[in-house]
Amino acid sequence: MLQKKPVPEPVIVSLTELKSKETPKVENLRIPRFDEFLAARSLSENSKIAYRRDIQHFLDWCDTPSWSDVKPRQVAQFKSHLLRVENNSCVLKDSSVARILGTLKNFYNWLLRSGYVSSDPTLAVDLPKILEPEANNLSLETVEKIFEAIETIRNPERNRAIFGLLLHGLRASEVCALNIGDYDGIRVDIKQAKAGSVGTVPLEGWCKELVDDYLEWLKAFYGENLKPEYPLFVSCSNRNNGKRISYDTINKLCDQIGKVIKIKFNAHQLRHTFATNLIISGMSPYHSMTLMRQKSFRNFKRYAKAAERAAAEAEFNKVSNGKSILRKNTDVLDES
Repeated sequence: MLQKKPVPEPVIVSLTELKSKETPKVENLRIPRFDEFLAARSLSENSKIAYRRDIQHFLDWCDTPSWSDVKPRQVAQFKSHLLRVENNSCVLKDSSVARILGTLKNFYNWLLRSGYVSSDPTLAVDLPKILEPEANNLSLETVEKIFEAIETIRNPERNRAIFGLLLHGLRASEVCALNIGDYDGIRVDIKQAKAGSVGTVPLEGWCKELVDDYLEWLKAFYGENLKPEYPLFVSCSNRNNGKRISYDTINKLCDQIGKVIKIKFNAHQLRHTFATNLIISGMSPYHSMTLMRQKSFRNFKRYAKAAERAAAEAEFNKVSNGKSILRKNTDVLDES
């Protein structure tokens, strides 16, 4: 005869103990892979921030746990999501949509080449067509107003040199990254640049004088011994005094000067101004691209177009010469 096994005594487990044994929340594993993608590229910190901002649009929209599980249909739906219209207007500009999708395409191309995915779901999705970018250069009059306004704010010695270099086509991040040893009295050597666009840029005489004067001023800060590895441009604020200036420093200077001259502008417009003026002066596009350290001729064409418009307007004024070429017996009043 079989004997019944004794019933074990019940074990009371508190709810607190059960909660403590819950499976920990798994971190989003897609982000580390994107971090690896960024680490594999030669990008400035600002570019990395821009890439992260772009990919975050997709991470927020798509909850597929793995990059390899994303399907072409989802990418097409994501494109439609970016192109959505709310309150009778597009949420994002076509250029922003193209940039975000371009980041996703570049990332998947890297995933495929690295062996992390077996297929690229972005291949079947086209980028929206956008107009060719236009140059956003400043007039010579605005440039002069900027330098006049610099004299009315703090630290003009430093700020003159900063804007002199910006007007020679340097990006704001490149100006911030310069060390004293990167200037040899004739040119600046850009060693940290967007997409590896390093190189040297010769300076006009007036700008060399501004940098030389600033270095004399800087000696009072560092002492007579200016070491090559020291930052060229340092902060003068109470909180960051003596530290390398940041991208934000230059942005704030542009805002401050813009309020003085009542013209809103940004540092990158000075780079556009440099390129446009190179073309207007007659320099070949090849040499101009070399000084700009720009690899894409498509992007560079914007400056040529701006220069052509300026040249055409100058030629029109020349042939008109105070008289109408469009109507007879009409006195032309110069209202400019």
